[in-house]
Parts: sequence; C-alpha cells; structure tokens
Amino acid sequence: MQTITADKYCECVESIFVEQPDYREGGDGSDGTCDCIGMCRGALDRAGVSNVSNMRGTNQAARKTIKNLQKLKSADQLRKGDVVLKVRDKDYEGIKLPDRYRKGGSDYDANVGEINFTHIGTVTRVNPLEITHMTSPKPQKDTKLGRWEYFGQLPWVSEDAEPDPDVLRAIVYADSGKTVKMRAKPSVLCRLYWDVPIGDEVIIMKPGETWSEIIWSGRTGYMMNKYLNTSRTYAVVIPGLPEEMADEIVSIYPGAYKEIERG
Repeated sequence: MQTITADKYCECVESIFVEQPDYREGGDGSDGTCDCIGMCRGALDRAGVSNVSNMRGTNQAARKTIKNLQKLKSADQLRKGDVVLKVRDKDYEGIKLPDRYRKGGSDYDANVGEINFTHIGTVTRVNPLEITHMTSPKPQKDTKLGRWEYFGQLPWVSEDAEPDPDVLRAIVYADSGKTVKMRAKPSVLCRLYWDVPIGDEVIIMKPGETWSEIIWSGRTGYMMNKYLNTSRTYAVVIPGLPEEMADEIVSIYPGAYKEIERG
C-alpha cells in the first residue's frame, strides 16, 4: 500500500483549510467545496495517494478503513496525523445511522456495533493541540477535545511523528516475557485488570512511588513501576517541571533519563 508521512498528510490538510472551501456534501476541496471526510480524502489525493477506498463517509471509514479505532480519553493519546471522530445516537435526527451498519445489516461490524460516527477531523498538531476539520459553513480548527470521542489512523499515513516531548511514555517489559496486568486500582488484590503485552507503549499520566496511572489502548488503569521502562521515552523533563521532581521520576523508573528542557 502506498504511504505518506504524517507531516505530508497534515500539510495537505492545511492546504485545503487555507483555501477556505464552502461546505458541500461529497466535496473534497478540489472545486472550492468540501465535507468532513472529503477533507481527509482530498488531502490524501493532494499528497499523491491513489486508490483511496472505503472513504465515502465517516461511518464507512470507521468500519472499513481506520486502523486502531478506539475510545479517546485524553489528548495525550494523540499523535500528529491521527484522525478523530465524533458520534451521535444512532437515531439522531440530523444524521441517522444507515441501515447497512445496524445489527443485521450488510455492513454490520460487531466490533464497532451501532455507533453512529458523524464527523471526522485530523490532528494537525499535538502541542498545542490542533484538530483541523471541515464543517458548515467553513473549515475550522479546534484546540480542545470537546466532543471528539474516538481516534485512529489512516492506513496510508505512516506513523512517523515523534512522541510529544511533553508526554512521559514507557515500554511495558517483564523478565518473564509474559503479559503484564494493568489493574483498575493500584493494588495486586484488584480483580479487574487487562493483560498488556510486553513491548507495548503506554502513557504515564500520574507517576507514583510503586504504581503509576497509565493509558493503554484507550483504557486508563494502574501498573507497577517495575514493569515500566522509560528508556525509550523522548524526554522526562517537561516544561516547568522542577528539577527535583524530574530527579524523583528518573529514580522511580528503570532506564529513565533526563533531557535539557527546551525553552
């Protein structure tokens, strides 16, 4: 499959935004009109991607095209080039879920269910957050998540973006080579947990002395620090973080390092 970089894709999304097309269902920015999925499709076309399929509507894209579609809980989950989606009730008066995507329909997807995806945008920046999308009457940019509830990646856009330097990430590891439990509460007695494969990347939301609150695969939970290796993180020191706190974080996580704070 032909691929482009996230930077190239976002550059082409931005080119459509700058032209300020009028909203029209079915438009892709090529004739001064555009709709939300058309902005994604038009940007891919401008980047030289051919044979873009299953991108005629947001519901179709969510079920047949977008990779790693998952619930969005924090902006820290996002990377440049990701797509984000809004949802409505399946019987929402403005945009009803087509029958083919309902249970028993020809394109029903049990993994997605009857979620009605009604709008799509592109993450064109992560710090500060910027979501570029086509809405009526003109394209807009959002700086907050608001009602954006799901996210994923287009298969033609390569995951080339560097991790946000202001986000602490870690790689899950264990000497046993087995999965590691992410628990709903910071206790080994908590029976509600998810098995996280070693090698998976997680986002550390709140570091603690023994446990840290993390995000993995769209879920928030807790994992013991001894299973979190930050040696592959981009940076530990974040803007405004006191030096002594940075030293404490480094001492907690195996393989962590500090980076000179950028002004």
